[in-house]
Amino acid sequence: MNFVSRFLDPALIEKLNHLQLSARSVVEGTISGLHRSPVKGASVEFRQHRFYSPGDELRRLDWRVLGRTDRPYIKEYDEETNLRCLLMLDASGSMSYAGKGDGPLKPREDGSTTGKFDYASRLLASLAYLMLGQTESVGIASFSSKIDHWLAPKAGIKQLSHLIDILERSTPRGPSNLGPALTEAADRLDRRALVIAVSDCFSPVVEIRKGLSRLQHDRHEAIVIQVLHQDEVHFPFKRWSRFRGMEGEKSRLCEPAIVRKVYLDNFRRHRADLEQTCRAMGAEFYSFVTERSLIESVTTLLRRRAV
Repeated sequence: MNFVSRFLDPALIEKLNHLQLSARSVVEGTISGLHRSPVKGASVEFRQHRFYSPGDELRRLDWRVLGRTDRPYIKEYDEETNLRCLLMLDASGSMSYAGKGDGPLKPREDGSTTGKFDYASRLLASLAYLMLGQTESVGIASFSSKIDHWLAPKAGIKQLSHLIDILERSTPRGPSNLGPALTEAADRLDRRALVIAVSDCFSPVVEIRKGLSRLQHDRHEAIVIQVLHQDEVHFPFKRWSRFRGMEGEKSRLCEPAIVRKVYLDNFRRHRADLEQTCRAMGAEFYSFVTERSLIESVTTLLRRRAV
């Protein structure tokens, strides 16, 4: 099965295989589930009560409810034998940012570049490779202002090829809004799942909160991974520069020294609000810069989830 691509090349696969061998207890314990919900491995989960009908098994009768109400009710369960995970990739215009200048991107030792979309895609491909290797069910959705590509969670190594194909076909463009994309994902998911969203998160926090609230209401678990370029974190520009909006905004010629403080104050406030919102909605939050080793980010995510 050929699933090698620019997002999952032989060098990265070798590093991921080494990660599995050197920290197998962490990887298996985390991925079997990558979520720490009450559902781990083979289990059944109570869903609802249903009024007893002739032919129903008596062992499923809820005797406590019968004793309290004098009415026979049956317990119904959902069986969940494996983790179901939906990976979500922000494919909006701002994710194409790769640093100052428009020159060619030079791959680093791990094969990635400093482009946000490249980094996010390789991060999700890595997680999919690890999870599918543990027989979990994985799907993917790429989105901008709405979901553009959708692959429902499914197990099996063939799924990796389909997932990589969506990564290859996704192109960063257009406006982004993570919140509605999360809500749409909840509409499409028919069973509980772990939703891992990778985005620069430059969407209104109030909209992101609505999306996370919907996931929480439907009992999904969420992880939000913010991927940023160091330019966005530190604003290192010195000379007069023309800043071009990547999601349809007009370009502006600015003196960086004048706007730097305002930008950094707004950026830090937005990220603090985002992190607080994720925490309030029961979602985990991580923030990675593209200059960081991809394997380090994968390892950080796995180890923190295993604690």
